[in-house]
Amino acid sequence: MAIERVRRLSIQVRHLILQYAAALLSTVRIQRVLEKTHNIKTSRQAIRKFLDRFKRSGSVTDLPKRRRNGNITNFHRQMMNLWLSKNCELTSRALRDKIMAVFGLKLSSSCVSKIRRKLGWTTQRVKYCQLISHQNKLKRLQWCLAALERKDTFEDVIFTDESTIEMSSNGKLFFYLPSSNLQRIPAKRQKPKHAYKVHIWAGISYRGRTDCCVFTGIMDSITYQQILERNFLPFVARKFPDGYRLYQDNDSKHKSKSTKAWMTEKNMINNVMECPASSPDINVIENVWASMKYYLESTVKPKLKDELVNGIKQFWENLSAEQCARYIDHIHRVLPVVVLNDGGPSGF
Repeated sequence: MAIERVRRLSIQVRHLILQYAAALLSTVRIQRVLEKTHNIKTSRQAIRKFLDRFKRSGSVTDLPKRRRNGNITNFHRQMMNLWLSKNCELTSRALRDKIMAVFGLKLSSSCVSKIRRKLGWTTQRVKYCQLISHQNKLKRLQWCLAALERKDTFEDVIFTDESTIEMSSNGKLFFYLPSSNLQRIPAKRQKPKHAYKVHIWAGISYRGRTDCCVFTGIMDSITYQQILERNFLPFVARKFPDGYRLYQDNDSKHKSKSTKAWMTEKNMINNVMECPASSPDINVIENVWASMKYYLESTVKPKLKDELVNGIKQFWENLSAEQCARYIDHIHRVLPVVVLNDGGPSGF
């Protein structure tokens, strides 16, 4: 005869438990007797909870559940709405404690969550971005307004930047079958404390990509000049014989006296754009770095230094001029949003 798995104790099973408990059997022995004699399988915790509840109430049946939100009125709901309007980060527990302190009304956290949901409040995770000072906000606003006023197409602009890429063989998203006993993938993956990392410099334009430079160590002004000499100037000679503009951030090695003197010697200084500080959302190559890191984590999954470097070069060689153009088109969405936010973060 098959053993019946009981999820909820029936009245008959409860009487059996009381009978064996009166005979001074422990919960372990009661569980074994129910399984061997009556083919009823239940947990020791369920038996113990029922016996404790029986001692308190003296009733075999379940007591009716008390509705603790019966005293909620529209005034309480309006006060919750007001508190959330003043502080939108109040959790259900904080609201529950506030209602208890002000009105002496005892509610559960789940009840508060339901009321908050019915009031129309939803949850959204915070995404952090770079803090921008008021001075830089003004410069960003002026730069974007000037670009929109002259209807800049950025067709002759080469967007350049550096990035650091860590070796990681695990992505941030994975799929699994809950019903599969063979597929047990933990949500937390192991990660080395100090992962191997490399740095990369590259640039994109409407006419294609520059050669990328993968290096380790610290980049100083001399190293930056050597990278421009080997990777940027040959690209300009091939793709921009009619003139170009160079977009680079305000890093110290980009603005040093040594770099400016070198750019003057190479007749580059007049082609460098004046760019606002704290503006990673305006430099469209940042989106290329995000795509590259996702490609490495989800497809390449490097575990060796050579695999990481080869994965970077493979991604970069497959980057076509059409893809570069789509990345650069993104700036036309960013500029109006920066203006609407008075130079604040665009959220892109």
